[in-house]
Amino acid sequence: MDAVADLPLPAFIVIPAVPFLMGTAELALGELARRYGGTRESYREEVPRHEVLLPSFAIAQTPVTNALYAAFVASAGAQAPLAWRGATPPPDRLDHPVVDISWNEARSFCEWLAQQPVTFHGLAGNPLAVRGGPRLPTEAEWEHAARGSDGRTFPWGEAFDPRCANTRDGGPGATTPVGAYPAGASPHGVLDMAGNVWEWTASLDAPYPYRPDDGREDPAAPGRRIMRSGCYANPHGYARCACRFRLPPTARNEFTGFRLAVSLAPEGSKV
Repeated sequence: MDAVADLPLPAFIVIPAVPFLMGTAELALGELARRYGGTRESYREEVPRHEVLLPSFAIAQTPVTNALYAAFVASAGAQAPLAWRGATPPPDRLDHPVVDISWNEARSFCEWLAQQPVTFHGLAGNPLAVRGGPRLPTEAEWEHAARGSDGRTFPWGEAFDPRCANTRDGGPGATTPVGAYPAGASPHGVLDMAGNVWEWTASLDAPYPYRPDDGREDPAAPGRRIMRSGCYANPHGYARCACRFRLPPTARNEFTGFRLAVSLAPEGSKV
């Protein structure tokens, strides 16, 4: 297959511009410590819970797969992930999320994909009118796509269910194919937003309340970047929609992957 022909792009889901609840309420910190360990202060980075309103955007229904990343490696001469143990992914893991990806590499992938002759489509196959190229979602976009507007704890609701996510609480102890847990869909229909792999976001590690204009979305700013979702090796407390983790942008390991987002053009614009 030509490296850039027939790219296995995921479908994209449009997230509407409606207010949503981001973060965790101060009064919930004690219960989180009792349920998941640590102290109240262990979860303070999620406080305060606050209402956020973002412009409408679209986010990939599933994370970037080994198959899609392989096209980038072949076309751009990028470094293959160490998890592949070679220049190409294992044939039985083409539909698994790519891992061993740093934040810098995820952004390089987005820049490469922006140069390819591709069209991004919604779930029904309809082409989306996008503004700019593909990118990493911001931390706020990720959380809105994961939990909807009602501030739920997990994408599917309040109570954890091991049938809804690939975590240490019943998963196989390794990555699973993207979309393998359809019961774990978010209110918007986004999949794999709890467990499987940690996902890089565009955002710097900065305290709440979230403000997109305070420098945290500057791609050139130094500092650690926020990750979301938890992974297959974590207990489910890390798979909560509000859970925040961070790593330096050069870090990579067997748990780190990413998904794509796109900004939408004004209504009425053509593809």
